[in-house]
Amino acid sequence: MTVCNRCGKENQDHYKFCLGCGAELTGAAKPASDVGMMKTMMAEPGQSPVGGAPLRNSGPTPGLGMPPGLGRPTGGMAGMPPPGPLGTGPTAPPMMPQQPMGPPPGVPGFSPGFAPAPAAGMRRCPSCGSDVPPSFRFCGTCGFRMDEVSAPAPLPMPPGPGQGGPLGAPQPQRARLSMTLIRPDGTEGGTHDLRPGENKLGRQFGPVFENDGYLSPIHALLDIRAPNAVVRDLDSLNGVFVKMTAEEELTNGQIIRIGQELLRFELIAQPEPTPDGTELMGSPNPGFWGKLTVIIGREITGAAFPLLGESCTLGRERGEINFPDDGYVSGLHARVTLKDGRVFLGDLGSSNGTFIKVNGERAVGHESFVLLGQQLFRLNLAG
Repeated sequence: MTVCNRCGKENQDHYKFCLGCGAELTGAAKPASDVGMMKTMMAEPGQSPVGGAPLRNSGPTPGLGMPPGLGRPTGGMAGMPPPGPLGTGPTAPPMMPQQPMGPPPGVPGFSPGFAPAPAAGMRRCPSCGSDVPPSFRFCGTCGFRMDEVSAPAPLPMPPGPGQGGPLGAPQPQRARLSMTLIRPDGTEGGTHDLRPGENKLGRQFGPVFENDGYLSPIHALLDIRAPNAVVRDLDSLNGVFVKMTAEEELTNGQIIRIGQELLRFELIAQPEPTPDGTELMGSPNPGFWGKLTVIIGREITGAAFPLLGESCTLGRERGEINFPDDGYVSGLHARVTLKDGRVFLGDLGSSNGTFIKVNGERAVGHESFVLLGQQLFRLNLAG
């Protein structure tokens, strides 16, 4: 072994340069007239490794066992001298100079049919093609600095579909399945990624949900069968609401939301006598057929608004039922209508919409709005 005079690292006897610091190993055996050739072949970064004065050998190169004048494969294994044009000795027959074969573009040190694949974890020297262990800073054969070489350069692969190139034109990237938070001012907030099939939603399923105290840990399930989906309430405390897109029929006990107001619709039926024939006494009914009751908390209700006539409108400033302190309710927000014994709810072009609570499950589509806790989300199901 040859010990480097600069850093003290041990190197194999046939190495010309130290693997640790790149210094020339003065104790290594080398031909007397090799210095000029080695400087030429020890290409600095950005300098061609081929060039300079041709080598004139007067005998076999130490350690090779090859007669002078025979060509050597480019990109040889570690321990072999670097490739380059070789001259012939004084007594050797004249030989025609050979043009060295250059590597394919983008693949340093590679010559088809000659260079073996680098061993696992090894790096290939761009200058001479020798294999260099990953922990060495310099090539032991030619001294090339390997700091910026991390792995053998792969062969260029043809682009796949949608990646451009000669095999196909670029394809537009498909939008991902997601739900986007809509802030109170109407701007977009965070995004929660979705996947085909079942997606659980709640405080424990993503950063966009975790700070909403009105959400249950496991609140709802969104089952996506693009381009449609079904949202299911998983027995959450505060429920799941979907924004109406058209007039809908109300059933007894249905809960709706306008602005920050939670309202429960109830039918008012005519009182019936008890089984023993006693009639229930109450105030005279002028024709009320239903009522909307404000929900304040769990099992706690507030004001109740009876419904009379063919329709009743709700709003912040106008209509039969007003919520003047709720800034999220439009001046004229929604209407409840009685048609042929059936009750319907319709939005009147309000700014924030009218929402229906999901009883069990409900179908939703692309760009549907879903209200979870105190957060409004827009679904993107076109991915």
